[in-house]
Amino acid sequence: MASIRQKNGAWVVDIRRKGHKSISKSFRTKSLAQTWAREIEQQIDSMQYKDVRSLALVTVRALIDKYIEEIGSIKKIGRTKADSLRKWKITHGALTVSELTDDLLIKHIQQRAKTVSGVTIAVDLAYLSGVLKTAKELWRMPVDMSVTVTARASLRYLGLTSKSRERDRRPTNGEIEDICLHFAIKTRQRVPMGDLIHFAIETAMRAGEIVNLRWQDINHDHKTITIRNRKHPTEKEGNHQEVPLLGTAYDILVRQPKKDKEERIFPIAEGTVSSLFPRACNALGIDDLRFHDLRHEGVSRLFERGLSIMEVSLISGHRDLKMLKRYVNLRAVDISNKYLS
Repeated sequence: MASIRQKNGAWVVDIRRKGHKSISKSFRTKSLAQTWAREIEQQIDSMQYKDVRSLALVTVRALIDKYIEEIGSIKKIGRTKADSLRKWKITHGALTVSELTDDLLIKHIQQRAKTVSGVTIAVDLAYLSGVLKTAKELWRMPVDMSVTVTARASLRYLGLTSKSRERDRRPTNGEIEDICLHFAIKTRQRVPMGDLIHFAIETAMRAGEIVNLRWQDINHDHKTITIRNRKHPTEKEGNHQEVPLLGTAYDILVRQPKKDKEERIFPIAEGTVSSLFPRACNALGIDDLRFHDLRHEGVSRLFERGLSIMEVSLISGHRDLKMLKRYVNLRAVDISNKYLS
């Protein structure tokens, strides 16, 4: 039976049960103390009570490290997710899990909103929520999942959109030529950026997909290649997809030099491509152009060639056809303008 007593202006609940450590908590009012006492006793009676004090011994950093070690050994943790978890360790790693409150996360959101979009914040919260959910369901830790739920709900109230803004930046032919020439005259440049740029446009592939293509996955008879573990909203592994190598894409691949014991066609890091491209744009005075925009350009050109949405989705890997409808709208405008002219 719980005992409730008043001490120094607060109401203190003491619960002592055989087989359980004593539980004590203070409240501002007697009614709050009584309500909490009933809830805890009901949990003990139904054998559902879990002592959250154990969370005071576990840091957020330790929890994330455990997640990366155990879950990462089962399924690969992507670069974006790994980077997000690394940032959580920097900002909140020293806290214990019991100190991770919704108020604290909301303050973090307000601070992050000064430099990043609501989409980025929502993704970061989703990754943290995944760690907490694993701790609760797999490791049976008494984690309070409501902290991230409340924090994510606050995005809407803070006026932070959870939808990414669609970019419509397309490089001009002149910009593409200038960027490729910029890399061509760099004699020390070993990364075939010119080929990577044209290949990205021809195939509408992501940079991460391009640098992980393998020689053994080329079908020379049909001029196709298999993209391994292609990005998918739910399937992270085994999502292989065979795509056609249209235009000059096949020729670009087969002219790449082969290296001993190297399976990849472009044996470079995705980060290298992502950093070299904007540097070239800055040097040339080209504004607001990213390597990923070449994928957008590639998809646009596929529609301009007359391919259907289903045909384009097979090449681009878009699972949600709604994502491709904006390209159809752009194409309709282009056709209208051509007709009027």
